[in-house]
Amino acid sequence: MRSTAPLLLMKYLTLIRHAKSSWEQTGSADHDRPLNERGKLAAPAVGTFLYRTYFGGGQTPALLPRPERLVTSTALRALTTAQIIREVMSLPAETLLLDSRLYLAEAARILETVRSLDERWQHVMMFGHNPGMHEFAERTLARAHVPKMPTCTAVLLGLPNEYWGLVDWGEAQLIGYVTPKTLERRFPELYAGISRQDGGD
Repeated sequence: MRSTAPLLLMKYLTLIRHAKSSWEQTGSADHDRPLNERGKLAAPAVGTFLYRTYFGGGQTPALLPRPERLVTSTALRALTTAQIIREVMSLPAETLLLDSRLYLAEAARILETVRSLDERWQHVMMFGHNPGMHEFAERTLARAHVPKMPTCTAVLLGLPNEYWGLVDWGEAQLIGYVTPKTLERRFPELYAGISRQDGGD
């Protein structure tokens, strides 16, 4: 006899490192660095790919629920990346939230932030910085490995918890790993110029 008990509700967390930023404005504080031209190309490209591939924005059914909130570092480069992706996915302005704890946050601080998310949200996108974001992804995964997180990389995680407050290290499932370089190599006619050609980020 099939059980009628409700299935465990998973949480979904999409980590996105900010798109490539500019170092050309001398005298600007690190917090206020804007995206450079490559970053402005990469952010909508990654956002469009995620929207069409995972969130039902194209011809295929959604693989994951659409994010209810986009939570970002207050740094201009992270905030701009989040704003671009929010617009690509046609999400309301109120879905975008700033959290100063994510600015240059270490992995432990990111975990603290995740655990404090509103339990009503099933899927959250989080925008931040390396090295903390990459370390957080690596420590959170149960088996898979994220080799690196170049700028504007997206790491999609499935968390086997009904509550954000229970998220811990070593238990997440890797659902997707998207880098600008991967997109440019697979779809050069769509995404030319969104990554470095020398292998850097």
